[in-house]
Amino acid sequence: MEGIILCGGTAKRMKPYLPFNKALAEIKRGVTLIEHQLDWLINSGISSIILAVDRETYEAFKVTRFPFLDRVRCSVEEEKLGTGGAVFQAIELVESHLFYVMNVDDILISEIFTPINLLKTLQENQEASGSMLLAKARFPFGIVETSSNWVKGFRQKPWLDHKISSGHYAFTKEGIRKYFPVRGDFENTALQRMAQDSSLYCKELDGEWITVNNIKQLEAVRQRLMKQSIIETKTIRVS
Repeated sequence: MEGIILCGGTAKRMKPYLPFNKALAEIKRGVTLIEHQLDWLINSGISSIILAVDRETYEAFKVTRFPFLDRVRCSVEEEKLGTGGAVFQAIELVESHLFYVMNVDDILISEIFTPINLLKTLQENQEASGSMLLAKARFPFGIVETSSNWVKGFRQKPWLDHKISSGHYAFTKEGIRKYFPVRGDFENTALQRMAQDSSLYCKELDGEWITVNNIKQLEAVRQRLMKQSIIETKTIRVS
């Protein structure tokens, strides 16, 4: 099974606190975001991984001499292509008919879901060109409940009724070539066209989705993964 990790973002919302690419942010002691996601993919059964990365970040990977470079292939953008263009370029390195695509900053915690599940979902729905993983999300602010101008109560960061994209997908090569732009993002173009053509399937995540788009979320991810590590350590000791 093959997978592509999109890790060419510039992390504008995290500067100047994070003066380098988001993929290089440390989210656990001695473990960067890209290393965590690589380990997750490999442990989930994705044996061949391609990093869709910009030239600046690729050079940073080489300078820091990350050992994971020996385990992956890199599709290097000489100029910014957007998420759609990055995937379109990266499929030249993909050998499989079906493959997994994920954002480096979208972390999943689940005892049930693996990328293989989403790939199988796409394989079982042969009329589809892609399948996306949906997740629950919280509204980022507190809700004020009112009646006739009287405040009746509050709800702190409630769960949204609608599901959102988790940033994890499965696609076919044919679907990429048909729908994806050579330059530009695919979220607002290709996915819309695929949906209009009834060519995009979906699956709900049984688990937790965490994204890293700012410093506050980065700190929240660090705390959540530390808690997860403690739980896993206790489980191992008990067993």
